[in-house]
Order: sequence, then C-alpha cells, then structure tokens
Amino acid sequence: MANVCMFSSVHDALDNRVFYREARSLQGAGHDVTLIAIHPESCVKEGIRIVGLPAVPRWQRPKLWIEIVRKALALNADVYHFHDPELLVVAPVIRAITGSPTIYDCHEVYADFIRVKDYMSPILRYPIAEVFRVLEPLLARLQSALIFSDNAIARSFKSIDCPKKTLFNFPARFLIEEGKQATIDLDDRPPTIVHLGGHERSRGTRLMIDAFAEIRQRMSDAHLRLVGHYVPEELETEVRNHIRRRGLENDVTIEGRVPFEEIGAYLTEASVGWVPFQPCVKYDLNIPTKLFEYMAYGLPIVSSHLQSTEPFVVDGENGFLVEATSPEAHADAHTWLLKNSDKAQSMGKHGQRLVDEQFNWDRMEERLLSLYDELLSEHPDSTE
Repeated sequence: MANVCMFSSVHDALDNRVFYREARSLQGAGHDVTLIAIHPESCVKEGIRIVGLPAVPRWQRPKLWIEIVRKALALNADVYHFHDPELLVVAPVIRAITGSPTIYDCHEVYADFIRVKDYMSPILRYPIAEVFRVLEPLLARLQSALIFSDNAIARSFKSIDCPKKTLFNFPARFLIEEGKQATIDLDDRPPTIVHLGGHERSRGTRLMIDAFAEIRQRMSDAHLRLVGHYVPEELETEVRNHIRRRGLENDVTIEGRVPFEEIGAYLTEASVGWVPFQPCVKYDLNIPTKLFEYMAYGLPIVSSHLQSTEPFVVDGENGFLVEATSPEAHADAHTWLLKNSDKAQSMGKHGQRLVDEQFNWDRMEERLLSLYDELLSEHPDSTE
C-alpha cells in the first residue's frame, strides 16, 4: 500500500469530494493518507491525518503554496494528489524533487467558472478566463495522471496522453445509508423547501426569492431554507434586503455554511430540494452535486432545465425540470409538490432508489483505486 499525500490551498480539509469521497476511499483500501488543506488544526479523523492550513485571502494564497511544498516534501509520499488549478505550478516542483507521481484532480471547467465570478471585474474576467483556458491544459501535461468530476471537464483535456479517470460527485455509500435510515419512518414532512450549497447570482439566488414570494401567496405555511455560503460575501446582504422588500422575513431562513456531516439534519426537515442554477456555460455543463444529496434523503427535486441536470431528473418521476429563468415555472412546480405530498414522497423515494442503485460513489471508488494501481505499477520504486 502507498503513502498518499493529498493537498489543497483552497478547499477545506473536510470537503465533500476531497475528504468524504476520495480520502476515505483511499484510506479504506489500505493506503496511508495525509491531507494538507484548510483546517483550524492538525488532527487525525477517521484514520486520515489532516495537516491544517490557515484560511487566507486570495492574494495571500502563494504563501500557502510555499507551506504546502515544505509539508508535502517532508512526507516523502508515494503519490501526490492535488485539487486546485493554482497548484499546477507547485506540483511539478514536488514531482521533480521526489520522483513520485502527481495527480491533478480537476473539479470544474475553470475557464467557464472564472467567467461567472462576481468578485472579478467583467473587463478582466473574460480575458483571464481565455488565458486560463490555454494555460491549464499545458500545465496539466506535466502531471502523471488526471481526474475529472464530469465528462465536460474531461473533454477539455482529451488531447493529453496520460492515465485519466472521470469520478462523478455521486454520494458515498455512507450518506445513502444515512439518508435511508433517516427517512424510513418519515411520512409527514413540513412544507419546507431547501437549497443546499453556495449562493451566487448565476446560481439563481434572486430568482429563488421572487419564486418563493409567489409560492408563499399560494401556501401560507410554506418555508424556504437557504443553507450555504455567499460569493461574493456582500451577496448575503443583497439577499436579506430582497427578502425584506418582498415581506418574507418570517418565511425564509438563512443558515449560512454548515459542515458536510450536518447536512442530513436540514434534508430531513424539508419536502423539496431546489436547484435554481441559471443558463450559462458553466452550469449548462457541470453537474450540481446537490441533486444527489437531495435524492439520498428522499427529496423530490425542482431543477432548472439544463444540459447538466437533464440526465438525472426525470420529469414527473423524481422531480420536475422547469424553465431556468422563470420564477413562475419554479413556483408552479414547488406548489404542486407541496400540495401533493403523497405523490411528492413517492417521487422522492424514486430518487432515493436511483442513487442507491445507479448514481453512487461505489463505481467511482473502483475507478479511483484502479487509477492508483495503474500509477503505482508504473512507478514501482515509489512504494519500496
């Protein structure tokens, strides 16, 4: 078995994909895993060593790169597995010094991601995105292997000749089992709609408030729960002001960011899961992880009808696909589900079966471990 070092200058150590899927899978297969990432302290969790890094502003992150290199080299790991595009400039240094293989785990089509970032001036956003679109594949060629979170990302790197795997962000088996146990006797759910995950303007944050105002007029006991952080931070103030203008202060709860291991508490207290992403290149292609978390807890879904969501939401079976930009369409679907609770629960159970049988991490884990086996067989000296 190998000594594995995973590292990130952006993600929290307990990130859903980084820790709860990949690190746990590797540790469960017998690998010795150390994770260098943002965390308030260094510790051991579930047999995985976490080396904590401080959360810093973007402009200070190069300082973290130096710290990551220092800590990573001290481990003398057999495999180095990293999760941020900015670390493409760091990984070749580690690979050159240690001789160990490096894996770039790409979570997004980052050029498209940059184009919708509100914290960046539109004048700069587009040229930076296009420069990144050229540079990222060039730097990725210096890595030993590549991992992608969906097929749209994989297509951006199709010309690179190295071991590659696509690992969809399907829920791990433990989350599916927790969801089934938590909902086995759960019949009457409150008329609460939940949105789980980060809030951005391009993710339909304003549309949610406008649509919910319409829902609230039709159902006086309906409630909306917003769970997740805001990017940029000032967006939260905008949302709160919009809620107040619509007279919804008592009907919308803003929870903020919560640890991944606590999301089940919010999902069991809701009747519908919402994916209001707006049509743009990024969200047309990248699959929302929250889809599968909703399904794991038996929630029917109301989702914007996008290329990314269409394969996973079967209209009328496990949820509804609606016109992305129409608050009325979103409101109609939610109102129907809240007023037809028996059918909504049946649709939720159908989604739960889908993740149990198809859209789960089991097959992704097999892909991850096979990639490691391939890399380690090509670098036998690294495990001696």
